[in-house]
Amino acid sequence: MRKVSLRPLLRLVVATAFLFACQRQEPAPVRPESTPNPDASARTAGDAYETTTIGTYEAEKAVLSGAVAATNQAGYTGTGFADYVNASGDYIEWTVNAAAAGPFLLRFRYANGGTANRPLQLKVNGTTVAASVSFVPTGGFGAWALASSAANLNAGTNKIRLTTIGSNGPNVDHLSVGSSLKHVLYLVDNGFGKLLFLNQKDPSKNWTVAIPGGSRDLQLVANNKILVSHGNGAAEYDRTTGAKGWSVSTYAGVSTAQRLSNGNTLLGWATAASGSTPARVMLSEVSGTGREVSRVTVNGITTFRLARRLSNGNTLITGDVNNNLQFKVFEVNATGAIVWQQLLYGGKGYVANRLANGNTLASMGPVGDLYQPGKDDNKVLQISPAGAVVKFWGGMAKHPTAQLRKFSGYSVVPGSGNILVANWLGDGNIGTGPHAVEFDASNNLVWSWKNFSAAQTVTNLLVVE
Repeated sequence: MRKVSLRPLLRLVVATAFLFACQRQEPAPVRPESTPNPDASARTAGDAYETTTIGTYEAEKAVLSGAVAATNQAGYTGTGFADYVNASGDYIEWTVNAAAAGPFLLRFRYANGGTANRPLQLKVNGTTVAASVSFVPTGGFGAWALASSAANLNAGTNKIRLTTIGSNGPNVDHLSVGSSLKHVLYLVDNGFGKLLFLNQKDPSKNWTVAIPGGSRDLQLVANNKILVSHGNGAAEYDRTTGAKGWSVSTYAGVSTAQRLSNGNTLLGWATAASGSTPARVMLSEVSGTGREVSRVTVNGITTFRLARRLSNGNTLITGDVNNNLQFKVFEVNATGAIVWQQLLYGGKGYVANRLANGNTLASMGPVGDLYQPGKDDNKVLQISPAGAVVKFWGGMAKHPTAQLRKFSGYSVVPGSGNILVANWLGDGNIGTGPHAVEFDASNNLVWSWKNFSAAQTVTNLLVVE
């Protein structure tokens, strides 16, 4: 086993930028209306990450219990690989020395010639980091791929163990320990009332600016700006400095804003039921001068969050009907009629996007007193038009130690196709978990971020690297 010292990670620096007045120029959207399909852009687990490999540790040289060293497959590194024998209790344990404590990315080179996932439990220093790391089929026991998981290591000696938990594990070639993933992203924190720019690749460029209450939504728009919704409307901010530009603030109860292809801005806002007047969601299209040019009214929808106008002119929204707690994704047409709806299987919806393949990608988080007890979960679901769950990311049973609290907004990571999700820490959860988490195509947790002095309750985010 080769031991390599680990270099300390840079600490996050958050710098405060001044607000400057700027004159709005007529915008045009710079991102497509549909969200990229994470399946289409995802690569073999672990191979698209931009990290620095600090040390490689061969499995056949690690402590093996039940598992055995083998050489009967081609393509391994070192002098062989480790082959699990028993379906439960076999383990491989590496000893890794870290020069400093911090987050790291653990990447396991493996081969799975079977037809099903062969998950393994991951422990670091005796603590379960992942109850079930996925090792999906690779096409052969000599066809090697990477599975990844994020973990915090101590300064000095660390014990990293992979254990079988019910199915014979894959062949494991080696463990490579790398620096934590680094992202460039914007975050909306509705606790401190901030818009943050977090550049982990160059922290000297970080900034934060104050934003109005009720902010939830964000989108890149033209002229190097980012559009952010707030309770009374929306505003643009310079992507480099955070300086505020164009804004509209003549509404109430706004929770979403989207720049449309015609240059107008879609604002979604809601009113509660009053007497004989039902609860309503209003989708107002506002011109560059702040004039409302159209409005769609949807009756009976409550717990409204974000809206996404589709290329067919319809709009996706999340919510329930008259507070019945049956949370769904709704597609409404230009008259406000519901033309498609889908139950979110026991979670409170936040945002839904239509994928290029026709499926819908929707996030949900726990709420109290659900009508389906036991299905109160944190997940991003990919749902077919017929309502089948094609796959999901997150899940508290899958990630019991990840401190998942309440999923809200999400972003598809360019290049890797991973899902990066805001883990909202409101409703009594302040300071109890990460602000953001990232899952790969196999639903392995590969990155998380928290900084309680910089943010309190991050409700949405957007990855831009």
